[in-house]
Amino acid sequence: MTDIADPRAVQASRSTTGALASLSLAMLLSSLSTSIANVALPTIGRAFDASQTSLDLVAVGYSLGLAASVLWLGALGDRYGRKMMLIIGTALAIPASLLAAFAPSVAVLIVARLLGGLAAGMAYPTTLALITALWSGPGRTRSIALWSGLGGAIASFGPLIAGFLLQYFSWGSVFLATLPLAVVALVMALLLVPSHVNETTNPVDNLGGILSALFIGALILVINFAAVPNEGALVLGVAVIAVAAGMAFFIRQRRAKSPLFDLHIARRRTQKQALARRRALL
Repeated sequence: MTDIADPRAVQASRSTTGALASLSLAMLLSSLSTSIANVALPTIGRAFDASQTSLDLVAVGYSLGLAASVLWLGALGDRYGRKMMLIIGTALAIPASLLAAFAPSVAVLIVARLLGGLAAGMAYPTTLALITALWSGPGRTRSIALWSGLGGAIASFGPLIAGFLLQYFSWGSVFLATLPLAVVALVMALLLVPSHVNETTNPVDNLGGILSALFIGALILVINFAAVPNEGALVLGVAVIAVAAGMAFFIRQRRAKSPLFDLHIARRRTQKQALARRRALL
């Protein structure tokens, strides 16, 4: 006699599989958007007669928006709803892509890239937070491995996709390439991702979030513009902002009741470090 699977177990398995597919697709959208624009930079430069500084901002704009906002927006999602943040971020990626594809100037294109990065700052950390909340044990390990592996693989295809599109279409086509992913990811998130999964009730340190955005954003700009000729004054000014914001963020995290980044946990030694220290003392 063959065993009959529990219908509830089958339904739960299908539900979690669908949720993982939805979360992976949202993450793929962020990964592809990060890498796909760089190949089009020479064409964009000719189209707008753009300076090297402007092209650098186009190249780094998406990563800048993502990195500067991910800590704060991730905390907001943990507090007010991860699915809501995922849906808002995925939905915002659609107008951001359209604005980039049909930008009338390089300044608008830079704004569109920053907007796309902010959208990714909402969706990207939420995908990992939901995976951590929905799975445990070996299932969580497998889900995170699949999530990260797909992200790396798709990001590597970004330049290839952009090169193919530029052979037949204008530079704006590289930003339209992510639209189908965004639409499908949005629909799947609406249908398959649970509405509330272990959100926290702790208040969000919004001041810390603003300081973290200033610190990380300024730091990224310093790193990217340090080697650009004739931009020494800009780099120095932004470096001052980065140092001031970084110090203020550190002080804020030490004093906040619910910090975005718990410095006390960061100071703890890992088991390997503790074991190595004991061996050194012996």
